[in-house]
Amino acid sequence: MNWYYVDNGQQAGPVDDPQLEQLRQTGKIQPDTLIWSEGMANWQAYGQVKGGSAAGLAAPPLTGAAPAPGAGEAVCAECGKVFPQSEVIRYGDKSVCAACKPVFFQRVREGASFVGGSGGVTEAELLARDYEVDIGGSFSRAWELFKANAGLLIGGSVLVYLCIMGGSMIPYLGIIVGLIVGGPLMGGLWYFYIKHVRKQEATIGDAFSGFGPQFWQLVLARIIPGLLAAGVVLLFGMVAALMIPALVVGRRGSAGAGSTHLAAMFIPLGILLFLGVLLMMYLNTCWIFALPLVKDKGLRFWPAMQLSRRVVSKHWWGTFALLIVAGLFGMVGAFACLLGLLVTGPVAFGMLTYHYEKVFGDLIPSRD
Repeated sequence: MNWYYVDNGQQAGPVDDPQLEQLRQTGKIQPDTLIWSEGMANWQAYGQVKGGSAAGLAAPPLTGAAPAPGAGEAVCAECGKVFPQSEVIRYGDKSVCAACKPVFFQRVREGASFVGGSGGVTEAELLARDYEVDIGGSFSRAWELFKANAGLLIGGSVLVYLCIMGGSMIPYLGIIVGLIVGGPLMGGLWYFYIKHVRKQEATIGDAFSGFGPQFWQLVLARIIPGLLAAGVVLLFGMVAALMIPALVVGRRGSAGAGSTHLAAMFIPLGILLFLGVLLMMYLNTCWIFALPLVKDKGLRFWPAMQLSRRVVSKHWWGTFALLIVAGLFGMVGAFACLLGLLVTGPVAFGMLTYHYEKVFGDLIPSRD
């Protein structure tokens, strides 16, 4: 009998019974490796078919072959169905479809052992691999997510932003309160959207889950990037301020040169300020995923900032374009008496969440 098996998400084989047994003995095939042979209704785990389970061979023979992965396709480790590789996530050496992710990751959290796989992607593996920024795909998925969960997404988003606005309006303490609660609130909102994207059960309470053990890490993950980015602009501003007296003296010493010469003297000042703003934009883009990495993956604020920066730097322009498109789309709602923000805001946030899930979704959570 000829057998096919799944190797790193791709179909391999055929091999006969002795070869299949040899692969099992060498560890190439594990009990949870999917195998298929003519007469089986679908791909099933080796342990089910060869481990004495009659259910694995109970299906009646089929005239056609069972679904098999082709080029650009992969087999879901849970349901055994074939999907385009763009519709599955990699978790170690496993491929998991969107519908099966909740069950799969629940088993991971419960300590399930996936023999032959790492049970996820390490930070080193994440940094070693590449990715693409799919703005159109992020938008279409975010739109479908909004249509399916409009009420809950609107409710959670509105409550979080109202709390942020309310905290910042407290007399005398508004700025301090806004800085402290902003991180936990936005971290909770990220987690709220992430659970929706993963098709896990999400409640309004998830949007406020940042007020827990990760509270201060979320506070720092919100404040420190802002302070560093603002510090860059302040540094450039101080340098520019030190240049002003020299420019004024230069103007007095060449009063007859006219306004053209004065404008030329201020060109370096304008360039310096412009470079400061560009550097601030660069840093803010690099650190965009620090909050979800703290809340979702349990990283501390500085490692989260570093990991976000290193990953985003691979495709900084693509990530920046995604932020611009999401931001512009979110602002479109402001032209409809602000009511449009109830639609465009959640869709824009969903775009960023889908990209985060695509890039960081299979990263092994920190146990610190």
